[in-house]
Amino acid sequence: VHATAAAARRRRRHANDSHFISQTDEPIITSTMSDPKEEPAADGSGAGGGDGRSQLMSRRSSAGSVRSLGPRLASVKIGNDCPANVTKLTSDVFGPTNPPKDWADLGLLIPHEGIRRQMTMMVQSASALPDDLSPNEAWKAELFAKWYVEYFYESVHEHHDAEEEIYFPWIKTKAEYPEKEFSKGHEELMKAMGVMKKACQTIVAKKGKGCADEIKLMKEKVPAFEKEMRAHLQEEEEIVPALLRDNFTQDEEGVVVERIIAAGGLTMARKFMPAVLEAMREWAKPGFYDAVVGSMPPPIRHLEFKYYVPDYENVVAMMRDAPTMEKRPRLKRTGCCGIPFCFPCVL
Repeated sequence: VHATAAAARRRRRHANDSHFISQTDEPIITSTMSDPKEEPAADGSGAGGGDGRSQLMSRRSSAGSVRSLGPRLASVKIGNDCPANVTKLTSDVFGPTNPPKDWADLGLLIPHEGIRRQMTMMVQSASALPDDLSPNEAWKAELFAKWYVEYFYESVHEHHDAEEEIYFPWIKTKAEYPEKEFSKGHEELMKAMGVMKKACQTIVAKKGKGCADEIKLMKEKVPAFEKEMRAHLQEEEEIVPALLRDNFTQDEEGVVVERIIAAGGLTMARKFMPAVLEAMREWAKPGFYDAVVGSMPPPIRHLEFKYYVPDYENVVAMMRDAPTMEKRPRLKRTGCCGIPFCFPCVL
């Protein structure tokens, strides 16, 4: 059921992405998939796995290229200097006494820093929710719940799917890793997230009114989830970099990361990448941040900084932080072409 739903989500994303790409004047940068060991076998076994999502990725790969919908990290070369402001990192593995030193350390650190910062704010917001909301405060729960369902849940779910179906199977082609432990951790975390998603869906359906039971659940579950998720991210950051460094090159990993970003489509470019970029502005040194942003294909960079990042700052973050606010925020998305409306969208 999970694989079928995941494949359906992926098909919808790529249908939408194809429409954007066909309307884009500048070509999307492509990356040749040259290593046959990275491709799933015809029977669905091997690196890609056997579910619908992996079969879709196999078909895209067999065409010879994957559209780049985000940073091309393989092109970002790391010098001798640490690329991070180590005191700003939220990692339990990397910091002043163990700074990230190369591409292998940064591979998981980049998305994980975005997730950890979102969780920190999520814990603050859940804690700030009143136990018994008055009707005039119902918007606090409603906006927070919508953020969880539409942004956080989707982003983390996609991140775990990508690890399970693309990234870790690729590592397995050359190295052993604690597959059962990682997979069990993902299953338990997604089960916990599913419980919270159901509560948030109820809150949204009720527009935040009469949701004392759901709010109580969120106030209990969110801190526990954050603790377990941090431990899971720590375990990955302790184990994976050495496997990458000992068995792969930066260029090889870069190809797989591009596959993951392409698999997420423009949906994840809109829902997850702004949070990653915001986190990088805090922990990455300016030169490294600029290099990562500069590695994006121009059309994607335009979308991110013209639309997705402003919407993250003016809408998404406001929804997330609503329980901590005194007044209901005015949520205003960036209009198409930079104006409040556009005739093609209206029509």
